[in-house]
Amino acid sequence: MTVDYDPLRDDAMLDARPIYAALRAHEPVHHLAGYDAWALAGFDAVWQACSDTTSFSVRRGQTPYQVLLGEPAMNLTFPELDPPEHRLRRRVLSPYYTREAAQDDAPLIRAIATGVLGPLLERGGFDAFEDYASQVASQFAARKAGVPAGDADRIRRLLHDAIARVPGQRGTSDANADAMGEVFGYLHGLIVGCRADRSLASGLLAELLDATVEGAPLDDAQIAAELHTLLVTGSETVELGVAAALVNLASDPVQRDALVADPSLAVWAFAEAIRFDHPTDMLCRVVARDVVVGDQKLHEGQGVLLLWGSANRDEAVFPDADRFDIHRRPDRTLLFGHGQHKCIGEHLGMRMGTIILEELFGAIGGYEIDTAGLRRRRGEFLKGYNAVPVTVAVR
Repeated sequence: MTVDYDPLRDDAMLDARPIYAALRAHEPVHHLAGYDAWALAGFDAVWQACSDTTSFSVRRGQTPYQVLLGEPAMNLTFPELDPPEHRLRRRVLSPYYTREAAQDDAPLIRAIATGVLGPLLERGGFDAFEDYASQVASQFAARKAGVPAGDADRIRRLLHDAIARVPGQRGTSDANADAMGEVFGYLHGLIVGCRADRSLASGLLAELLDATVEGAPLDDAQIAAELHTLLVTGSETVELGVAAALVNLASDPVQRDALVADPSLAVWAFAEAIRFDHPTDMLCRVVARDVVVGDQKLHEGQGVLLLWGSANRDEAVFPDADRFDIHRRPDRTLLFGHGQHKCIGEHLGMRMGTIILEELFGAIGGYEIDTAGLRRRRGEFLKGYNAVPVTVAVR
């Protein structure tokens, strides 16, 4: 059986999970003839590609628009660099994203969460994505990056606009480009201002201004690209995971009530939400040398899609994979990728998502979702619920 799959078609852009199930069953290593690229849907295939940085490169970018449509990669930020450059640049930031660093950041995340949540609880009804999770994640990401608090919401909205997609869209729109240009223009101005007056620099911006890689300082374009990466990953994915957790818990009263009774289960609910409905639905590579994956030979120069949203629901690794189960404890996952390019924000992302859920479930006796208002984000690689209207019963 040949599966009809185009990652930039409307059905896949909105929710590709049914297509992924067919791919896993029939073509876990699927050739996308229209793009001369490959989609890896099985867990083992994705794991292999993540592990082999000699055969798979990120130099053409990590997004489908870059790899499938030829939109340029800047190669200014560490996720778009191959080893050894990737390791050298990542080393600058990695001390601020360790498990211990995430633990140190936890009090600030919790303070932001309680501050955002308080007025919402008084209202009784709010959008758990837009009004709560997105606000907390973006405010903390801005603080971590060194963006002044007063500018956090502006940057949040611009980042949303930069990745917004409309039906039928193929490639970056003018509106997307304008929003992204405004973000980079803002960051460039912030960097220039902080170089002129170092007392203005805070967060990771302050660290990047002094950082060197093999004795050479980072230039303004490199710093802006690193800050942009940290802002996007810090304030565009966690809230999608929180939203997925709330939506799936709402349809399972037993598990939902377990969270209400014991908010410490939030860490497992958040992890399962990422597995079940992965916010970063896919990232990409290009074949650097001929390589065999599964029963297919991939050729140098071909694009490769790593379908996290499919691999994390592979029945061969996750028994009863299509069931949302907060009691799941898998031995292996691809929640944050694997190998050299595993997400630098793994520990911080887990901590933030957990706290956002803990604070909510610690304050309520239950909640209901207005299913008529549920919406999923359309996107080529970032997907999930981005409108989750809830009514809560405060304890």
